[in-house]
Amino acid sequence: MTATDLLKEVLKDPMLKDKYNLSDEDILSASFDSTSNHQIIEVLKTIVLLKTQNQSDVNVYKQIKAINFGIKD
Repeated sequence: MTATDLLKEVLKDPMLKDKYNLSDEDILSASFDSTSNHQIIEVLKTIVLLKTQNQSDVNVYKQIKAINFGIKD
């Protein structure tokens, strides 16, 4: 399973779709090559990408924090 496949599988979760108001189109268009208008997609993209690169949990957390607060380390 590729990182993109994993991301899309996670995004298909009914509870996640409902909570964050994600449409099927939002999920199908989710890509590591483009930026989504949904912050949750950007957070999940970061998690999947960094973990597939064997980044530490601390580094993943820092990147998520940067997305949430618009800051970069």
